[in-house]
Amino acid sequence: MSPAAEPAIGEYRDEIHAEDPKGIEIGEHGYKYRMLDGVVMPPYIPPARYALSRTLATRPGDICYTSFPKSGSTWLAYLILLIVHRGEPPEDATLRSCLHWVASSWTYPRSREDLEAWPSPRILKSHMPYGMAVGGVPADNPCKYVYIARNPKDVAVSYFHFESEKSWSGNYRGPWEHWLQMFLEGRVQRGDWFDHVLSWWRHRDAPNLHFLRYEDLRRRFEPTLLGLADFLGYVLDEPTLARIRERSTFQAMTADPFSNMHEIKEFNQFFRKGTVGSWKDRFTVAQSEAFDAVYARRMEGSGLAFEFE
Repeated sequence: MSPAAEPAIGEYRDEIHAEDPKGIEIGEHGYKYRMLDGVVMPPYIPPARYALSRTLATRPGDICYTSFPKSGSTWLAYLILLIVHRGEPPEDATLRSCLHWVASSWTYPRSREDLEAWPSPRILKSHMPYGMAVGGVPADNPCKYVYIARNPKDVAVSYFHFESEKSWSGNYRGPWEHWLQMFLEGRVQRGDWFDHVLSWWRHRDAPNLHFLRYEDLRRRFEPTLLGLADFLGYVLDEPTLARIRERSTFQAMTADPFSNMHEIKEFNQFFRKGTVGSWKDRFTVAQSEAFDAVYARRMEGSGLAFEFE
């Protein structure tokens, strides 16, 4: 399927309400969401699209990348695409046109027939916890899953900006203090960060699952990238590695029409900072200490740790 055949984004905005208008809730400070399997989800994931994502038959060679929102998944998507294409993005395409967000009803709208006709390898996008993964139970699928996690303080801040500025998504109009409380209580879209991350972490030793951290990509880029490529079954020579390194910097992705999501007008300034530790610009000392207490309790015994500075 040619990227030129992609429908216009605006054509699908009404589909959100047309498929299940009663399923959309308006919470505190105007926050929009819907409930799916007991988890808070975005309005643009109606039950029919969610069912499609769960029943899609995956193939060997397919790659499903997954994360809690604002955890570096777009960067990861571009890295996966560059690995598959040897460091050269496809011509006459954009990053969005090369991906398949099966559960989304309008940002990546493709039918089951479209998805089944798409040549392998397909790159599938998801923001679901393990129990709601694309294809059903990951352990029963032939595809490979890649999960990226980011320290939750940076996630909370980045997600606050995203949901406050994107009226089509959360349309949140409340203060940071209230958002932080919602985040800690799992009342934001995609639910509880701790449950989400740990649901994938528990399966990290599965042969078709690769778990990585955003901070590792930021600070130990080359070995982390080579580990990802090896898991996916690709060998990167030095010229390919150099091309990927050059194309995937924050500055390069922001400036490049291929990767900056410019074709979705609602994604204006999609990339914000992409740094580690930007949470310190928003958290007060008291908020940080309270967050640390919750973090210590929820992560105790998991063996998973993050870099916050």
